[in-house]
Amino acid sequence: MALATAFTELLGVQHPLALAPMGGSAGGALAAAVTRAGGLGLLGAGGGDPDWLARELPLVAASGGPWGAGFLTWAVEAGAVERPGAARRCRSYP
Repeated sequence: MALATAFTELLGVQHPLALAPMGGSAGGALAAAVTRAGGLGLLGAGGGDPDWLARELPLVAASGGPWGAGFLTWAVEAGAVERPGAARRCRSYP
């Protein structure tokens, strides 16, 4: 049974659960598994390494549900932040 909360309604997930976007640990497969289980899978994109993003983004983008990416804002280049948006249809939140 799903628990309805403001979190689940805003993000369109079944369960009020979000994967911490831990750089180097929360890759595409783990984020996709959380999304498929009904939570919010967050990719730990760290500093936005282009090769890492090219490998991991397709894994989470294919999950079929809501997901996101977390960056270390002090270490990331603007181009890296644009890659997740290109991998999915962007959604605006209030």
